[in-house]
Amino acid sequence: MFNNANKSEKVSDNIIAQIRDAILSGRIKPGDRLASEKELIDQFGVSKATMREALRVLEVIGLLEIRKGIAGGAFVAEVDMRTTLHAIVNFLHFQTVSVKEITMLRYLIEPSVAQVAAAKRTDKDIEKLEQVIGEGITHGDTEVSKEISFHRYLARMTENTILTLTIDMIDNLLKAMKKKIGLPPEFYGHVRDAHTIILECLVQQDGLAAKIAMANDVVGVGRYICTFTGTPPFEPSELKASRSPIDTHLEVNPEARVVMKDDPLLQESGTIVRRVGTSELYLIVKENENDV
Repeated sequence: MFNNANKSEKVSDNIIAQIRDAILSGRIKPGDRLASEKELIDQFGVSKATMREALRVLEVIGLLEIRKGIAGGAFVAEVDMRTTLHAIVNFLHFQTVSVKEITMLRYLIEPSVAQVAAAKRTDKDIEKLEQVIGEGITHGDTEVSKEISFHRYLARMTENTILTLTIDMIDNLLKAMKKKIGLPPEFYGHVRDAHTIILECLVQQDGLAAKIAMANDVVGVGRYICTFTGTPPFEPSELKASRSPIDTHLEVNPEARVVMKDDPLLQESGTIVRRVGTSELYLIVKENENDV
C-alpha cells in the first residue's frame, strides 16, 4: 500500500503524509488495522525509530489509535469534531493570530449565524440561552465560559457541522486570550448586555435585527480587547470601500442578484439597479410592492 519514504524530505513527515492520505482518501477506514510494525518498516524502508516517531505523531493528531497487547497494533481512529478542533487549535497556537484577525473572521461569520438562529429558534432554545446569560456577573473564568457558550449554542442552532466547528475553533482561541489578558468585570457587563439584546431579537424572530446586534457585539468585543491590550482593532469600514443607500437595500435583500448587461431582468419595472464598478455587471433587486 505504501512506497519507500522519500529521502529528499524529513522521512517521518513523508510516512505521515502517506498514511494520512490513505485514511483521508478512504483506502483505509476507521477501525482498520495497519500492517505490523515490521511490515510497515519494510514497506517504507525506514528504521524502527523513524517508523515509531511517525506513528506517534499520527496518534497525537487523532488519526491513529495505538493499542497494546497480542491483538494490538495501529488502528485507524474515528475522527470526531473534538479531535479535529484540537488539531486546528494546536496548529494555531504556534501561529501569530491577532485579536484584529479573529474579530474580522467573527464579523464575516457570526452575524449570519445569529440571523439563521433567529429563524430556527424554539422556546427551548430561548430558555437555554437565558440560562447561559444568567442573572449577573460572576467570577472572570465563569463569565468567559458563559460568553463562549452563548456563541457556541447559536452555532449549533444552524445545524451545520462545519460552521459549528469553525465557531468552536474561534471561541477556543478567544477563550485562551481572554484568560491570559485578565479582562475586568466591566467588560463582561458589556458582553452580557449585548447578549441580552441578541436574545430579544431571537425571541422576536427578527433575523435582520439579530444579524446587526451580533455584528455590534463582535466589533464591540474586538475594540474593547484591542484598547485594553494596546493593539489595532478591526473596523468594518475596512471592508466597505464605498457605500450607498442602494447598497444597503441590496445587502439586506435575499433576492438581490448580479447579472450581465443583457439580462432581461434589467428591463423589468420596479427593479433597483446599480452597476458593478465600470464592468458590464449589474446588481439588481425587485422592489417590494408592499413598500411602494
